[in-house]
Amino acid sequence: MAAEELSQDEIDSLLNGADETEDSDNKEEKTGGDDQINKDTKGFFDLLNNSIEEVLKTAFSLEVVSKFTDLSIVNKDDVSFDNKVVVSVSVNKEDKQSSLSILIDKRFASILSDLMLMGPGEAKDELESDDLDALKELFSQVFGHFSTAVKENIPAPLSFEVKEVKLEPLELDDNLYKAVYDIALPNIEDGTFEIYSPKSIDELFVVEQPEVETQEEEIPFKDVEDVSVEKETEPTTQQAAATTEAVKNLDLIMDIDLEVKIRIGEKYMLIKDILDLKDGSIIELEKNIEEPMDILVNGKIVAKGVVVVVGGRFGVKITHIETREERIKSLGG
Repeated sequence: MAAEELSQDEIDSLLNGADETEDSDNKEEKTGGDDQINKDTKGFFDLLNNSIEEVLKTAFSLEVVSKFTDLSIVNKDDVSFDNKVVVSVSVNKEDKQSSLSILIDKRFASILSDLMLMGPGEAKDELESDDLDALKELFSQVFGHFSTAVKENIPAPLSFEVKEVKLEPLELDDNLYKAVYDIALPNIEDGTFEIYSPKSIDELFVVEQPEVETQEEEIPFKDVEDVSVEKETEPTTQQAAATTEAVKNLDLIMDIDLEVKIRIGEKYMLIKDILDLKDGSIIELEKNIEEPMDILVNGKIVAKGVVVVVGGRFGVKITHIETREERIKSLGG
């Protein structure tokens, strides 16, 4: 039986369909799917979105909205540096290191720098050194806030440093994560942050479990009864009475006012340097911008936190606090 003859249109249609299938396969191999994205990495970039939004709100006194819209795997050839400002950030974990490269459209970057310099948020055609310094300060605050968030949510001990802000392209790895954040500045302008990181950043989220050596317990005297645990766990009558008395004493001072201070840093200065101070002088503190603020009661540090704005006023969000017992002890001076 002779095979049915195909028309030229049918042959072309079959060939075009095969090409489309091949292109689709190549694209999937190039960019990768969701199953190739480490879930810890996705959580990392999702958590970063919160820090971007909170810091921009505080720095600009605006209801800024940041939305983490996409995370994908791309090739370095897909990255365009045209008309972009580049923020370089190093990510460190003990002896391992990775990086983040933040790409921002020059126009939107100039608006951010103008807001940081207490301007109304006007766009400029060219960015000067002051604009780049303002952007570096802004992202130093973002990653200072993010550093605290990472300590609370990610077990891996990571640290961040904003290295530089420039207008020149960077040399990137072949395979990269690309995270996209849409930034809305109300009544000003909307923009986008593109953040690229080498896929090797996954290695920084691996938490190595320490090896625990097990040793057989030696019991030289089998007939001796061990009652030490029982003695330690059963409180004596005197201890119980002392605890009750301490609670009663504490109730007597609950309504006493105490002065709470927030310390952003400190510095020792010579008398001659203090006498040289004038309007416009800058005192550089010893505390790093990534470190949380100290919360002092009665002159003793009882907690640490980060600065926030609540209803147009400064506040401090507590990120670490001593136990109730330690706080009570510190009140005694």
